[in-house]
Amino acid sequence: MAAVSNPSNAAKIGDAALGPVSAERWDDARFDAERNKVLALWRTGAEVDIDDAVAFHQRMPESKNVPKKRLWAKQTGNVLIQPLAGVTTLKGHIELMQHLQDVGLCDILPSQIDSQTRTLQFAAAEEKIRESERTGKELLNGFPLVNHGVRGVRTLVDAVKVPIEQRIGTVHPQFAAEIGFAGGMSSITAGPIYYCVHYSRDTTFAQAIANWQHVFRLIGRYRERGVTLGLQIHGVGNSTPFPNTILGVCCVLEVLIAAAQGARSFSLDSRFMGSMVQDVAAVRAIREIAEEYARKSGYDDAVITIDRKNWGGRYPDDMARAYGLISYNVVSGMLAGVNEFIANSVQEGVGIPVKEANADTLRAMRQVVGLMQGQGAMLDPAAVAEEVELNKLEMSAILEAVLDAGQGDAAKATVAGFASGMLDIPFAASRMCRGEVMVARDTEGAVRYLDPGRLPLPGRVLKHHRACLARREAARGGKIDYNAIVDDIFSISRGYLVGK
Repeated sequence: MAAVSNPSNAAKIGDAALGPVSAERWDDARFDAERNKVLALWRTGAEVDIDDAVAFHQRMPESKNVPKKRLWAKQTGNVLIQPLAGVTTLKGHIELMQHLQDVGLCDILPSQIDSQTRTLQFAAAEEKIRESERTGKELLNGFPLVNHGVRGVRTLVDAVKVPIEQRIGTVHPQFAAEIGFAGGMSSITAGPIYYCVHYSRDTTFAQAIANWQHVFRLIGRYRERGVTLGLQIHGVGNSTPFPNTILGVCCVLEVLIAAAQGARSFSLDSRFMGSMVQDVAAVRAIREIAEEYARKSGYDDAVITIDRKNWGGRYPDDMARAYGLISYNVVSGMLAGVNEFIANSVQEGVGIPVKEANADTLRAMRQVVGLMQGQGAMLDPAAVAEEVELNKLEMSAILEAVLDAGQGDAAKATVAGFASGMLDIPFAASRMCRGEVMVARDTEGAVRYLDPGRLPLPGRVLKHHRACLARREAARGGKIDYNAIVDDIFSISRGYLVGK
């Protein structure tokens, strides 16, 4: 959803920071100057002290650190589960987190911030907090942690037993990251490509990158003091079918931009699209390409794990069917070897989920994870291997083209890639995207390029996609038209992948 920021606050911490775009590491003078501007925006900025925050993190057990928990899961073969949740008041948010921890049995807790915080409307958020406390109704769509401040966040962190990841959705993340990390949260969702493409209509990629580099450099400064903080990298994506390869390319670019500032712990998205073979192959291909490019760029110490998001589009309004959808996603994710699941509630299709349904969803997922743990079940190896090979071929071709256009600099490559159309995605909120790419499902429900726009796809990839779509057109007795594309967008919520 496109967002409009508080113009005065956005100017103070967004455009004012903008120089020539580059992935080059910020020097201390630039970073300190930007931090001073950010922390002056609201009174709770005075509570931030990195030395004190480092000491707070170091007093916590390792089990309350997100990157260490993800590394443990990767090394031991355990699979983590994290829900999506956040409410207005500190008391209400603590109760919600404790319920998801104790009843939902989640491994990582979320703290989704609200839309007022995302758009830097801190005074408006303050009014909603007071009204929520007065009426007993949670009036914001997330946890306004900037207003609750470092002291409030530490109260939350001390009240739970598992680590907390800040789930944010903004092109202006600096202040929220400062408060969250100083308060003891040990990871944040990121970054400049995803939140520019899907959360802002007018923000440029150069602006979004500069804003997120503040967060990445902040993580680097904590790391220099012995505290590891994590990033859950989104890449790119939306609530309609799209190729996971585009997501993978953007994940790699965001990893390289963040690593240049000192970040080293990355959980990369893969998205559920519905085709079992394609979804399994995407996880494996994204992992291999991300690890390859991290090594090639000199970040041998980067820890990369892969998470699987549930379906991001419309959910069935029948909760029983929603359980089926979520369980199906867990099966494909386990076959793919993901390290973590990010879980929507089964109530996604009927409104704002209540904590009981959220916890029930987590336990249902845990049941499937437990049953599949350690099994050697496989899909057709040849079909998966071909899809992995095609995915890697596609991602490598796009990455090489855009990095060449950016002279090897991932930040410059991102800006140049979207400007030229070498990076693109259907139905973006941002006007910075060309929106020339169009996709459709093939006869087996896999997502294929109906129109690749200006993506620099290898001939073998294009030939394969066209052949897959030709089989669907033959089956339906005509070209894939607008109605078919719309049906593909809503098909999962209706209980199928490909319409008759």
